[in-house]
Amino acid sequence: MNPNKALNIKEKIVNEISKYYIGGEDSIEILLANLISEGHVILEGTQGLGKTTLAKLFSQAIGVDFKRIQMTSDLLPSDILGTLVWDLEKKEFRIRKGPIFSNIILIDEINRAPPRTQSALLEAMQEKQVTIDINTLSLPDPFFIIATEVPNDTGGIFPLTITELDRFSSKIIIKMPDRDKELEILRKIDSIDKPIVEKIVSIEDLRIMREEVKSVKVNDNVANYMLDILNELRKNDINDAISVRSSIWFYKISRAIAYLNGRDFVIPDDVKKAAFPVLRHRIFSQELNADSLIEIVLKKIKVPKI
Repeated sequence: MNPNKALNIKEKIVNEISKYYIGGEDSIEILLANLISEGHVILEGTQGLGKTTLAKLFSQAIGVDFKRIQMTSDLLPSDILGTLVWDLEKKEFRIRKGPIFSNIILIDEINRAPPRTQSALLEAMQEKQVTIDINTLSLPDPFFIIATEVPNDTGGIFPLTITELDRFSSKIIIKMPDRDKELEILRKIDSIDKPIVEKIVSIEDLRIMREEVKSVKVNDNVANYMLDILNELRKNDINDAISVRSSIWFYKISRAIAYLNGRDFVIPDDVKKAAFPVLRHRIFSQELNADSLIEIVLKKIKVPKI
């Protein structure tokens, strides 16, 4: 196992993407942590903050196939998965694969699609396969969905169900840049409009990282720290959305963050860093927004010694 190599790869990817995407270092790290943990991510933010740009640049740095699917209210599941078409020459039906058959998929504005189209992604996300008619087809490896989400105060949306949200391992909030970052964007706008990102990691390297991250050690004190945080949050969860899948992803992403920072063991700071992206989309509280509640709980729960 070589966490130092993983740290070097992460830093190269962050540096390369940061030439064109300003102020997104933490978001890039969380994307990579989810990719090597075989999860899927939601990017949420208002329009014009570069969510699509970030997804494109990330796929270029990873060096894999990338497709974008623009969700609309009239989009059908077959438009994403594929369908059977009649072959006039062979006089038989053949499968025409949809855009889901790629390594990194940008599902743009996922909550503009109707519920049946959203739910068509569940099998793909969970089992890395899709069913077209009676045919079950494996998806490419790696397979990683990045879904952008329109804020809930926007018209013409279909909010994701708890079940659908639970399939996403993390949710990243893209915020407005501060004044200095926005000034840097303006000064670099001509190069940002036509970014050229170098491929940093091979698919083989990525597969090695996916296996190595599983060897990162999580001692019992740290694992129980995660469960203490989850159980405290569950007291405020009005929809019982913090499932066992939540604890699994909390564990996996904490482990990946440790690995990408050059360690073969998890420390409490990794857990704190993972808490916000892993848990914010699973919390439904009547009193506080998710990030505020996570912040309160992190301050309340005693940090273990390791």
